[in-house]
Amino acid sequence: MSDQEAPPPAPSSPSPWTNRTFVALFGAHVTSLIGSAIGSIALGLLAKELVDAKVTEVLGITMTIRIAILVFVAPLAGRVADLLGRKATLIITDLVRVLVLGAFFFVTEVWQIYVLAVLMNLGAALFTPVYKAIIPGVTGEEAYPKALAAGTIAYDLSQIFGPAMAAFLLQLVDFRGIFLIDAATFVISVMLIMPLSLTLRSGTTSEKKPPSHLLFGIRRMLSVPELRHSLLLALRVSIVGALALVATIGYVTVELGLSSSLYAWAMAALGIGSMLGVTAYAYLPSPLQARMEQLALPMLVASLILAATVQTYWALVIAWVLSGAGQGIQNTLSNRLLAANSAEEERPHIYAAHFSLSHAGWGLTYPAAGFLPTAFDFQTTCWIFLGLLVLTLLLQVPKKGNP
Repeated sequence: MSDQEAPPPAPSSPSPWTNRTFVALFGAHVTSLIGSAIGSIALGLLAKELVDAKVTEVLGITMTIRIAILVFVAPLAGRVADLLGRKATLIITDLVRVLVLGAFFFVTEVWQIYVLAVLMNLGAALFTPVYKAIIPGVTGEEAYPKALAAGTIAYDLSQIFGPAMAAFLLQLVDFRGIFLIDAATFVISVMLIMPLSLTLRSGTTSEKKPPSHLLFGIRRMLSVPELRHSLLLALRVSIVGALALVATIGYVTVELGLSSSLYAWAMAALGIGSMLGVTAYAYLPSPLQARMEQLALPMLVASLILAATVQTYWALVIAWVLSGAGQGIQNTLSNRLLAANSAEEERPHIYAAHFSLSHAGWGLTYPAAGFLPTAFDFQTTCWIFLGLLVLTLLLQVPKKGNP
């Protein structure tokens, strides 16, 4: 990468919190995550206002657009970061999303949601892989597991406090105003990133130049067994995750006839489960971590069975806590496999390829989660998604490495 600032000094402590660059990046990440979680609630309510009972179809299409952009654009993130520099890439993509979120305030037609979804996810497709690729080099190998746990917990907390904050804000402002609050979080992110230096640290990597071939990351992801295993974990998360993210609003507000606030709290339950699972996984000794890895898939299976068989709001909340815990553990393991099987100079390409390939599964599960509840009902959809989850067991799973 070719940013002009002097490279940051290598961290001397295994704690990422003593590293100012990491703290600033983490702060930028947290503010934008909370804003995005709030905005996702607003998007669901906007879709419901425009199409009412067909809300899951609109969300399914919107999420499918997201996945298409991520799959086809994310592999370019490494090349863009090579050309513009890491910091410039993060700042420009944040600013694009500020403008798009402001435009959501004025949406009156469904097609406008789809157009803005394209622009919004162009920013995410470039920002997220570059951000994830920066963190291992910023923190160093010793501190990276703690930094990874902190990042995952931040995401989970945003899924708790974001919907909870949205439920509170809905008492004060129209949901369209929430889009403007979301935009403000990306402004804060830009302000935190601007003073940073995000070049490769001298002396931490070999003298290899960053890979220049466009398909380098994809080839590497498909050739290394541990990296292929990370894709299988991501596929399982996409099955249960898409169901929760897309179908919950229709089930809670239409089938159960409950309030928008209860929908927000049901989504918060998903984040609570993930936070609990990730926290336990990150701080337990290795033998117990291995046991939790074994329990993650049964948690996902149990969550779908519970949601399919018990048609009450509180059963859904418990199911989403279980689902969140299983997703959090599998996501954490997947990220550790990426860091352990990539060198710093190639990480933007590896993470971009993983970001793209892992989201291909979401490209199938998002539309299914959008249209199946309309064609059948929520419970039937849960059984179908359980079948998809079981089918992943038929895939050949390579032996995992020890990140």
